[in-house]
Amino acid sequence: INSNQLKYDAYFKLFDDSERYIRTIRSVLAEMNEESRFATLEEILKRLGHVNSSELKRKVDGLADKYNDIVLAGAKSCAELPGAETALKWLAKHYKLYVSSTTPDVSLKKIVNFRGWGRFFVDVFGYPHEKSTTLQQIIEREKVNPSQVLVVGDGESDRSSAKQNSCLFLHVGKTFNFNRFHNYIEDIQQNHIS
Repeated sequence: INSNQLKYDAYFKLFDDSERYIRTIRSVLAEMNEESRFATLEEILKRLGHVNSSELKRKVDGLADKYNDIVLAGAKSCAELPGAETALKWLAKHYKLYVSSTTPDVSLKKIVNFRGWGRFFVDVFGYPHEKSTTLQQIIEREKVNPSQVLVVGDGESDRSSAKQNSCLFLHVGKTFNFNRFHNYIEDIQQNHIS
């Protein structure tokens, strides 16, 4: 699913639609693209003048709950990326699959299970699990060489976790064709061997 746009849009639904709020949210999201929703919301509130630390945490927690509800509802109802489920079925037959995301753990598991994708994955890791550490633990758990592990993702945190753990990386951008996933895997294997 295109969860990045869904997550981005959800921040704007939490606040007044005045120019001040919109400008502040855009600025924070441009700077904190892959931070947790808690860190992002805290920064938005600080820039809007909410600096009382005891009240700030309460406000962040309340907004994070609302944000979670918006994203969860959207993730359950939005269309999957064309060919994604077919790619997952193919991959799950040939490889052990894991999910690592900045989406909170409980919400991520709800989305994966609601979509019926839980059967494809050995395990699912969300926030507060850190991607690089999670990847290292998966490598140890599976007792594999990092060069045998492929990280598939759309964000810099995915690329960074792969690099930090000496794994291969496949960037899934807006034009990525999931219907050709097995071709991408074959290309990576051939290039890695040669």
